[in-house]
Amino acid sequence: MRVRGAAEFELRPEVQRAYNEEFQERLAGSVWNTGGCGSWYFDRNGRNSIQWPGFTFEYRRRTRRFDTESYRLAAPANRPVVAPAPAAA
Repeated sequence: MRVRGAAEFELRPEVQRAYNEEFQERLAGSVWNTGGCGSWYFDRNGRNSIQWPGFTFEYRRRTRRFDTESYRLAAPANRPVVAPAPAAA
C-alpha cells in the first residue's frame, strides 16, 4: 500500500462472490456440513462460513501473497494510486 500510495483497500465484489461460491461448494459434501450435528459453525441462516474446506497447506498457499488484482486500492483524497507493476512470469 505504501508503494502504491493507497490509504485503503477493498475486496472486489466479484472476487468475494466467486470465493464464497467455491467455499460453499467445497463444504457441501464435507463432514462439517453433512455430519448431522448442530454446531457453532452454522450461522442463523444455516450457512457454514467458518470452517476452512481444505488442507492447511492449501490455505497457506492461497493466502501467502496479497493479490492486488483482487482488490480496489484507494488513495487519500487528491492523490492517485500508482498502477501495479506487471506480474513476474
